[in-house]
Amino acid sequence: MNFIQKNLWMPWAPLLLILSVLAALILAFTPYRIQASNFLFLCGLFLLCVAIVDILLHAHLMAGWFQKQRKGESDEAFKKRKIDIKSVASKQKNEPIHFKKLSFTCTLIGGLMILEAIAMTI
Repeated sequence: MNFIQKNLWMPWAPLLLILSVLAALILAFTPYRIQASNFLFLCGLFLLCVAIVDILLHAHLMAGWFQKQRKGESDEAFKKRKIDIKSVASKQKNEPIHFKKLSFTCTLIGGLMILEAIAMTI
């Protein structure tokens, strides 16, 4: 439990989890069960997409792109500005996946919402 509290990005995330569970329980016995289930499922998918975008933004996908020499730029200035390919490949590209507070919170809440939506339709 301490790990979850330490890695939550939003302090109100447990409140959001409790509200989604209560909404799922209440709406499971109404005629709008399928619509509520669809809404919870879409919210869960959206949160999972936010987590994936957060992970990919810290993946250094654009690091090490080739840079051309600009017009009027001297060779010395170009060599100073040029990126060393070996340092980019060994340091930035081989870093572990960034899975920090925002992506952890969005994955936790999104996964729970998807599970609630599935449980509502069964």
